[in-house]
Amino acid sequence: MDSSAPAPTSTRRRITGAPTPRALWRRHHLIAAIGALLAALAWGAGREPRPIFEAFDGNSIVAVLGFVAVWAGGLWVLRAAGMSSRPVFGWAISVGVVFAIAELAGLSLLRDEADLSLLAPSAWSGIHVVGTAYAAVLLVAAILILVDRLGEDRAVSNTPRTRLGRFVARLGGRTGRRRWAAIGITAGVVIVARLPVLFVWWPGLIFFDSYRSLSYARGIGPWEAYEPVGHSLIIAGWNGLWEFFGWSDQTALAFAATVQLLSSTAAFVFLLVRLAAWRVNPIVWAAALAWVSLHPVLALSSITIVKDIPFMSAFIVFAVAIAEAALRRRDERVPAWVWCTMAVAGIAVAVLRSNGVYVVILSLPLLFLPLRRHWKPMLGVASCCAIAIVAYLGPLQTALGVVPGPKTEMWSIPLQQIARIALDHHDEMSDEDREYVDSIFTSWDVDEVGDHYISEFSDPIKLDARDKWDDFTTAEFLSGWARLVGEYPMTAVTATLGNTVGYWAPGAPSYDGLVAESHNHVRTISLDIPDREDPRTGVQAYLHDNRLVGYFNTEESLNIPVLGQAMSTGTVTWVWLLSLVVLIRARAWRLAGALVPAGVLMLTFLAGPVSGGMRYMLVFFALVPLVVGLAETSARRGNTAAAPRS
Repeated sequence: MDSSAPAPTSTRRRITGAPTPRALWRRHHLIAAIGALLAALAWGAGREPRPIFEAFDGNSIVAVLGFVAVWAGGLWVLRAAGMSSRPVFGWAISVGVVFAIAELAGLSLLRDEADLSLLAPSAWSGIHVVGTAYAAVLLVAAILILVDRLGEDRAVSNTPRTRLGRFVARLGGRTGRRRWAAIGITAGVVIVARLPVLFVWWPGLIFFDSYRSLSYARGIGPWEAYEPVGHSLIIAGWNGLWEFFGWSDQTALAFAATVQLLSSTAAFVFLLVRLAAWRVNPIVWAAALAWVSLHPVLALSSITIVKDIPFMSAFIVFAVAIAEAALRRRDERVPAWVWCTMAVAGIAVAVLRSNGVYVVILSLPLLFLPLRRHWKPMLGVASCCAIAIVAYLGPLQTALGVVPGPKTEMWSIPLQQIARIALDHHDEMSDEDREYVDSIFTSWDVDEVGDHYISEFSDPIKLDARDKWDDFTTAEFLSGWARLVGEYPMTAVTATLGNTVGYWAPGAPSYDGLVAESHNHVRTISLDIPDREDPRTGVQAYLHDNRLVGYFNTEESLNIPVLGQAMSTGTVTWVWLLSLVVLIRARAWRLAGALVPAGVLMLTFLAGPVSGGMRYMLVFFALVPLVVGLAETSARRGNTAAAPRS
């Protein structure tokens, strides 16, 4: 017998210890069955601990269907992972465990108690975390497997094979009539998809904050930095046209809503065109088109006159320009239009929202790291933005007579921590601490302030502290705050998590939802427009009578499978995090670095007054196609050196 001949397969398995196909089949079925059972128990047991038979009463069919779905999905993932050329479970387990803990913490903080008691060890919490973690691990692993396969398939051929693929290639191609026709079709689809929203809510919607800017323009009150001066100037320009042409209130609002719909559409079309130029998968591109055209958050906000929508449009252009520079090969010259667009959009971001200044100032220096090979044009962008910001904060605001806004706006988290400590510990606080808390608040003393504390919304607390803010220095405030936090650290942590839970808890509803009716009679301004005090008619009446407006707002929307999760501020954050995982796993450091401005923006929200504010999260809803597109692109670029089309 030839000793060099390979040993039979069964012999090799005995030597290496590798399981037989039958043993592997049994192992996969056992793991999938146990995991599916835990996931079904976690879902069926509900959002709070209770007796198991009570929890499953009325949910047994859902639990059985969930078990079958997770069992089948687990089998597919286990088999696919075994055939995958890259490991997936290291990342999937890490992300899945963090996801499950965040989900349980979110359930606990979103209750009336707003504490972390559900994280305490118990049979219910253990099953809930393990079952949720298993389902999350499967989902993350499946996504990573599909991303790897997608990258391998695109590496083989970039030739469009379908009508959709040819359209996307034409849209992302070089200049020409066919490309401009594709751009026109894309813009037309987005506009046509949004027009029904404008017609239903005709003549558009206006939010409370915009009345402040309108009062500045009409001379009712002094200009304040409470509202971003850049957006107040837009409102002033709108008011000037309103008065010059003698429009009715409804005509003026319809004009503003239409202009805003068109400008936001232009920003989204710019994003879609660049996604096509980056050669994203046509299916990914089609999903991006559907997202920006049909998502209720983006559609309804496009006709709502408030600062967040122009800021969103500017941020889209800013983020796309940064990604465009990051996608270029190291030896490739970045076109001048990219840097010009980045500079102009960066200036717009800085002036259209109060926290935009901090986003630009903090993110541009950090962007020198991923874009260090282009440091000269980046220096030009940073210089233009710096000069514009100095002129904006200095001569422009001086000329307009802008007075500073309330200082308490930037201290939401410390004030919430103080109020929560007063709520939980007022009976045991020292005389010094009680005197300190009394010195901060106007209407309430240390024993009363906790009664007005809302874990997800700091306005009641910061508004009561506003009148006394000039009675002490910032150093005195911070000294007393640091002492309280040092004495009650876990309470301070709970207050911080409660004030931010809407941004990071999977499935968390937005605290305030979307504006579905116009505010009116604000700051002595009363407009002749339909508002919340008027009876509803037509489609609006049908939506309200059938509780469908909840789809556009908070918790009711989460009851709709899949589509409801697309309305969740917390779930959108996790889409971003998972996309970032894909980028890091692919070692696409420059593409991950391009997301720095969005990260800085999120930090400003975490320090803000509202947990999971829908208006605040508009940028992250709007840029889901960008981060998903970059994640798909990173997988392909690991297999091919395809460059973006100019």
